[in-house]
Amino acid sequence: MRMLRCGGTGLMMKDRVAASRRVLIANYRYFISSGPERYLFNIKSMLEGRGHTVMPFSVRYGQNEPSEYARYFVSPLAGEDEVFFDQHRKTPATVAKTLSRLFYSREVEQAVTRMAEETRPDVAYVLYYLRKMSPSLLVGLKKQGLPIVARISDYGMFCGEHHMLRDGRPCTLCLDEGLQNEVRHACVKGSRAISALDVAATTFHRAKGYFDLIDRFVTTNPFMSEMMIRGGIDPARIVCIPTFTDMARFHPDADGPASPPYMLYVGRLDEPKGVHVLIEAMAMLRDRFGGDLPELRIAGEGHTRTYVDGLHAQAARLGLEGRVRFLGGVAGDDIPLLFRGALFSLMPALWYENLPNSVVESLSSGCPVVASDIGSLAVTITDGVDGLHHRPGDAAHLAAQAARLIADPALRRRLAAGARETAERNHSPDRHVSLLEGVFDEVIGEAGAPAAKRAAIG
Repeated sequence: MRMLRCGGTGLMMKDRVAASRRVLIANYRYFISSGPERYLFNIKSMLEGRGHTVMPFSVRYGQNEPSEYARYFVSPLAGEDEVFFDQHRKTPATVAKTLSRLFYSREVEQAVTRMAEETRPDVAYVLYYLRKMSPSLLVGLKKQGLPIVARISDYGMFCGEHHMLRDGRPCTLCLDEGLQNEVRHACVKGSRAISALDVAATTFHRAKGYFDLIDRFVTTNPFMSEMMIRGGIDPARIVCIPTFTDMARFHPDADGPASPPYMLYVGRLDEPKGVHVLIEAMAMLRDRFGGDLPELRIAGEGHTRTYVDGLHAQAARLGLEGRVRFLGGVAGDDIPLLFRGALFSLMPALWYENLPNSVVESLSSGCPVVASDIGSLAVTITDGVDGLHHRPGDAAHLAAQAARLIADPALRRRLAAGARETAERNHSPDRHVSLLEGVFDEVIGEAGAPAAKRAAIG
């Protein structure tokens, strides 16, 4: 029985009691770096709290959280402290391993096979794996007859740039017209050579049928489901389960926003997030409100120092000292306090996004969201109910929408109440994990019968 689909009739859940399962959960980092890892540790805790055994499989990094299963983890592409591609030393060994993980890694296949043989999981829950572990992960799991559920966090299956972003705007050429456009526009790292390698790897993966080994794809929002279908994935293999948050930690403040008031951005400081558009909008708001303009607090770090430094330089150039405060990385325990005290949060994304944790946390905190009218944000935030939309990349429109909330306390209060109601309806932990347990039970039941997917894979 299908329990959940993205569609006009909404999301449904049946009453059920889940059996205790042994879940192998795979992700290419085992420490909190960004939203996907926050989800990893949150869902691990939730599943364990409901009696399941969760066994992580990842890459060995010095920052990893301790785990009794670390002996199965695979080696990193470079050093154990070189997490991101831009940090990798370009040695022959690093280049060779990067190419292996891009196409197919025997090391990963053998490591996950050994883990599955020795720990006997019932199901595999796969998060990020492309390019740092490769689809060899799927092969190793399926050779053990394991059903595989993969949660989709970006567009890497269809677009080498992952964000479907080109020249600061969404681009679906690879999805609609073919991967050759990735090379034509040098989409990966601005290099046609690197883009060609990515196209070759994706073509190889498709030809070998590796993505067909995935029994269910979990998306976080209806927009992503639609894009997966547009990319050729059978709708019967797609299940939409919205991201959840801890409703007890992220809750409204009975006393309302803090004094002095402030606006808030929480997230990565990377170009697709559109933080530079937000700073430009702040200059327009300063011109309108003068000394009465609330401060903008920006919490987060970036993958590239160049972009982060550029944001600081942009704020200084626009004379926003004292109006924009960069908080850097913020401890997890402090994030709920930030949302509780904010007038509203902002998510000025340029790409389609994949329902960021910070948006759900803001809603749960009763903090309205001013978000780009694009992708998952457009279908998660309802304009005039729990937040406001603005045209993506349009600093003037972003400033105008923020100005409405600054100037209208009654509107803020109404949207704040709507935000919490949206979170309670769509993003509660119990709802999320119950739906996920249902998917696990479903694919485990299907795997009990002989199927071509369980045959040996060469």
